[in-house]
Amino acid sequence: MSSTASSPGSVTLFFEIRDNENILKKGSRGMGVCVAPGAITEVEKGEQKIILNGVEIEGKIQSYIASRFGFEGRISTKLYLPISQGFGMSGAIALSTALAIAKEMDMDEKIAWKIAHEAEIINGSGLGDVASEIAGGVNIRAREGVQPYGEVEIINYHGPIKLVVFGDKIETKDIITREEWKGKIKKLGREAMDELMREKSMENAIKIARRFSFSLGLMSPELREFLENCENATQALLGNSAIVFGDCEITQGRVYEAKIGKGAMILE
Repeated sequence: MSSTASSPGSVTLFFEIRDNENILKKGSRGMGVCVAPGAITEVEKGEQKIILNGVEIEGKIQSYIASRFGFEGRISTKLYLPISQGFGMSGAIALSTALAIAKEMDMDEKIAWKIAHEAEIINGSGLGDVASEIAGGVNIRAREGVQPYGEVEIINYHGPIKLVVFGDKIETKDIITREEWKGKIKKLGREAMDELMREKSMENAIKIARRFSFSLGLMSPELREFLENCENATQALLGNSAIVFGDCEITQGRVYEAKIGKGAMILE
């Protein structure tokens, strides 16, 4: 017997780091775009083994989640987008793994939400992707933390999107754990969220996101050039990649076709 769950990815357009002693209330406020396909994880009780895209790995996030549930067995995840390029794949791994194990152990999926969020925070791989991926769609993380502590609002957008990768990976942990970057993100993120909450529209969100990314300055020259020429695109944080809303001429980079993703769910 096995259990399977899926999770979309999540592209963060801008965010504000928010600390809290309660790990379930810690995370980020920000704007997220859930993208699909993301991750599908299958689990089965038995010998402990972690597999990612057909290759056995150490899997710190999966190991943490398994230990929190008291689960021992095979955890196999298929990813449809690259890791460490701002597509929320670590969160998708965590959430799909936790949901699949919860199903296998006949436990409430809300427990899976909390454990997946914990795994991201403790491993430094993300701050708010799990909350976005639970909700699905295009969303505002209006209050930090995982549901029900975190508050997520849905924005109406169903247009076409493309994801484009331009450069090397950016390890999220290397940024969100360094004080100089944390301070800059907190300031820029607070300003961005204040502006978004005054006008909660997709058009305004893209404008704010572009300003945030250019001010943050965490992008390759190729990505910067692309964004300067494509005003309906912005950086996928934290990656050397872009998310394009609608049409734009793309002459370089690796293009991934995607669509707006529904919230994470148990499949079987």
